Amino acid sequence: MSLRYAYRLTPWFLGFAVALAAHAMHLESDQARASMPAMQRFTLLPDGETLKAMSLGFKDVMADVIWLQAIQAIGERRVSDDAGQWIYRAMDIVTTLDTRFIEAYEAGGTALCTVVVMPEASNRLLEKGMQYNPGEWRLPFMLGINYYFELADDANAAKYIARAAEIGGGPRYLAPFASRLYMTAREPQKAIEFLAKSYEQTTDPHMKEFLELRLKHAAVERDLQLFETAIETYRRQFGTSPATLESLVKAGMLREVPMDPFGDRYIYDDKTLNVRSKSVDGRFKADGHRRQR
Repeated sequence: MSLRYAYRLTPWFLGFAVALAAHAMHLESDQARASMPAMQRFTLLPDGETLKAMSLGFKDVMADVIWLQAIQAIGERRVSDDAGQWIYRAMDIVTTLDTRFIEAYEAGGTALCTVVVMPEASNRLLEKGMQYNPGEWRLPFMLGINYYFELADDANAAKYIARAAEIGGGPRYLAPFASRLYMTAREPQKAIEFLAKSYEQTTDPHMKEFLELRLKHAAVERDLQLFETAIETYRRQFGTSPATLESLVKAGMLREVPMDPFGDRYIYDDKTLNVRSKSVDGRFKADGHRRQR
């Protein structure tokens, strides 16, 4: 039970809960504490487990009261350099009191990458949310975005956005986005496996058609990466470049020259060492901006 269901509470108890939380935060304390920045006052709070015991069984109510204080503090114009620590502490306390408070995970995860730049702390909070709310797609999605935008880690970004897509309930672009990230992370086989699974699970004929096309693109990317590795191995071993793709097979670098999934043969330029598909324009790459760190 929480302020989100406050109509079920008696006015007496609601007043008692507010007073208890306010007392725990020392909001009516001496002048020194009153002059302390609002976010920093969270250092005066006990940890979440202790507050849970203090709540007399109404931990969700206390979570809501602290949540309201935290949101007001995050909205202050002036944010200290230590704000990230206080934001994380406040949201960790709130989500310990109410482990299913999705909005707190989302707000905290966002603030830790916007009010301050602490993606690792944001990730810890979102991972905690996933642990207690495995059916909520937004949390792994936000975690994936953190890995993509903040940490430039496409492999983990793909992993968590794929998980968001598998949970269901999110936008349709999640599966294609995850597959693109797997490919830019040089893990095209994972993209193929994920897309194949998504293809089998969907009943939407338009989505099936799109996923089938994306599967072919992923197979092309897998083949191109295989060619790149084989050509580099050939050059190191023989000190020269292969004249044809078949040269890679004769030298044992490849078992065979695969066919383009679209039905054509791959095109090899022995001068630039570039291999391409007639049916695919360019290579997959992550198009979004990333934070410069």
